[in-house]
Amino acid sequence: MGADRPARSLRRFPPPERRTRGDLIAAAAIALVVAVVAALVWWTSDARATISRPAAQPVPSLTPATRVPAALTPLWSAPSAKTTMPLVVAGALVTADGNGVTGRDPATGTELWSYTRDLELCGATSVYQYAVAVYPDSRGCGQVSTIDASTGKRGPARTGYADREVRLSSDGSTVLAAGDSRLELWRSDIVRMLGWGTVDARVKPDVPQSPLCRLVSAAASSAAVSVLESCPEQTEMRLTLLRVSDEEDVPEVKYEQQPGVSADADARVIAVSDTTTAVYLPTPKPVVNVVDDTGTVTASTLLDRAPAEAATMSRAGDLITWWTGDSVLVFEAAGLRYKYTVAPAPGGAPIGPGTMMAGDLLIPVTDGYDVFNAETGTGIRHIDLDREPVPTAVVPAAAGSTLIEQRGDTVVALGSP
Repeated sequence: MGADRPARSLRRFPPPERRTRGDLIAAAAIALVVAVVAALVWWTSDARATISRPAAQPVPSLTPATRVPAALTPLWSAPSAKTTMPLVVAGALVTADGNGVTGRDPATGTELWSYTRDLELCGATSVYQYAVAVYPDSRGCGQVSTIDASTGKRGPARTGYADREVRLSSDGSTVLAAGDSRLELWRSDIVRMLGWGTVDARVKPDVPQSPLCRLVSAAASSAAVSVLESCPEQTEMRLTLLRVSDEEDVPEVKYEQQPGVSADADARVIAVSDTTTAVYLPTPKPVVNVVDDTGTVTASTLLDRAPAEAATMSRAGDLITWWTGDSVLVFEAAGLRYKYTVAPAPGGAPIGPGTMMAGDLLIPVTDGYDVFNAETGTGIRHIDLDREPVPTAVVPAAAGSTLIEQRGDTVVALGSP
């Protein structure tokens, strides 16, 4: 065959470097620093400060009541200072007090799950199947945690800039968090749909910052937010109508001055349905105006007297009910058309807004409950119940065949004897 090929020379590699004692000490020091930093991060993290106890098994759904109980008696009670109304969510009754929220069996009060942090709650509400717990941090009440009420497991969360105190409300599909200088509207996954008011840092330089107005009263639907504002160098309040847009920090805005309504007047936004707003104005006479998305007043309902400071709204099925202090105004939820008023009667006056059970409207009164035909407002019957006087509204909600009341800082469950 051919000539022999020359032998290929072997490539010589330098011998491996030996690790010295100094190298080993340096590596150990680095590992120790990493471990210490990781431990510090964990020690100061929200996770270490959170105790989550999910339900042992899925929470069963509630069976709607087929009739209103003939009689009511207290079944159990629990503290819930961080809610303003009973939260009946995915089969559980959610109470919120101190540092945490608890899912309970509505009929027995038995604890099904709990979620607790090392911070005092700012407040709690609900959206779809989630309980929503809001906690403070250095930027205000902007740390938001959700808990799936059917399992007690944690859901979506968010954090952001907020006021030191916020008022939480929900239409069932969105959550409104409103403070004195800023408000936000969140979807069920806690993504912000709309923001309004002051911010800690301007996100978009070309977006002008809104005036430093005081946000007096606000309400929302999934499509819009309406807020009464008291602005510097203006003697009258303005009603600001905000529409959700593609840019959460640039909503569609329409301002409507409220002639004769001074900046310190007791005006309030009662409710928002789609893009229609019900607003209470104290002058020239106490009145509830219904305002469409163009700012036009489409209907007005005069009141006999100004509402109490504790006046409270509730959504009762397809109705909006507003307790004024001694009466309850009832509106259709769709379009906010006024239907009728439940006025004080010789046997007792309303002490809170209403709720629906088995197709009837139940309104708490001084000596129990009055039951009404929800469509016409015709009285059906009375249910006796002894309860201690409450300085604020008694806010009811139906949880299957159990009736739940928010009485100040406490929730009380009522059922058949």
